Amino acid sequence: MKTERIATEDWKRILGLHSLFQRINHAVINEFDTTTPEDVIDMILHDPHGTKCDGMITIYPNPKSNSEYFLRTSYHDDELRYHLNCDEMERGMGGFLKYASSLKEPDVIPDISTILIDNDLDTVPWISKMKTALVVPTINISGEPATTVLLAEGLDAFDSDTIKSNIFMTYATTNILLTFIHRTNSERISRELDAELASVEKVQREFLPKILPDTDGFKWAVYYKASTHAGGDYYDFFALPGARTGVIIADVSGHGAPAAVIMAMARLLLHTYPGEVHPPSTVFDALNRHLFGNLISGNFVTAFYAVLEAQTHKLTFSNAGHCHPLLARVKDDSIERLTTNGGLPLGILLEGGYSEDSVTMEPGDVLVFYTDCLYEATSKDGEPYGLERIEASLKRVISRPVLEIKETILKDFHAFCQGKALTDDLTLVILKVTH
Repeated sequence: MKTERIATEDWKRILGLHSLFQRINHAVINEFDTTTPEDVIDMILHDPHGTKCDGMITIYPNPKSNSEYFLRTSYHDDELRYHLNCDEMERGMGGFLKYASSLKEPDVIPDISTILIDNDLDTVPWISKMKTALVVPTINISGEPATTVLLAEGLDAFDSDTIKSNIFMTYATTNILLTFIHRTNSERISRELDAELASVEKVQREFLPKILPDTDGFKWAVYYKASTHAGGDYYDFFALPGARTGVIIADVSGHGAPAAVIMAMARLLLHTYPGEVHPPSTVFDALNRHLFGNLISGNFVTAFYAVLEAQTHKLTFSNAGHCHPLLARVKDDSIERLTTNGGLPLGILLEGGYSEDSVTMEPGDVLVFYTDCLYEATSKDGEPYGLERIEASLKRVISRPVLEIKETILKDFHAFCQGKALTDDLTLVILKVTH
């Protein structure tokens, strides 16, 4: 059917163009890391169905000068010079090339030899051999004017079909190169951002405790994993007077660098708070007053702070909108969820309504603090993990050492997620009463 509507020779040219652009697409998509703009231009200039000319120039007008222009591309006699960065481009002044860069529509000049001046020859010496010029206005990566000039050695060398084909190929080449340059810039920016976030992650990890508390009668285990380079989860320990240990777990809304910054703010406030010996609810009242009004709208921090008395095994705690820790009782194989009356996330309202409660733990009991990723993460089918699965894992290994308890909880969790990438930060702090 196609050959009935299109002449055979025209269809051959279409198939030739199809083959050319298939090779170009493969190069810039599948072989992007090893393909250069010069490779793309070379394919278009040397393919029998590509651009037909004896020379090519791409120029940008200098927006700061009425007479100056930049030379990005120069091709003649199989020698191609291409500059990706403006700082590396040669500059020209006035003459035919400056005139060409001012045109708003394509134009054919049958003989440029009479309008070339010394400035043109100084910038592009080989242009002295050219006669015909096809000027095609395009744009650069910033959307500003650019111009491609296709040149031939003969007078009035471009026939009607060649003019149409060359204009089409110029626009196609421009779009391909702009996409290529945009991707190159995007990947460079992405690498720079990754490097910066890696630095943020390194600093953030320095904020986390390097050693666990040495609490007589208790063993600790922790796990921390950010979903991106930097996370908004936080845990910490505080050595308090009277053989007491403070433990906090917190989760900043969102994740990534913004959450990491808020986490650092909260940590700084906790470590400089002069009333660290105060009850957990009082600590939250003070922390909330500092954070309120100092967070970006919509951001907040959930947190659970507890103070453990080693001698009595008493745990006093307060909750600021955080997940309820799970207390596994060895004597009756039960699981308690540590709750308090009220308690908004930090930074939402000036008065957060923080209260506190307490429990006494027995030898063999296990307490698990965690962030919401542990129960909100889903399988590949979209089913959430849920608290019930955490509790089942905990009951199964309550009699085991604390490190084994941690590893079992994580093993069961990751098996359920089936390798699916986490979309939130994950933190565990586990405490076991040994005697």
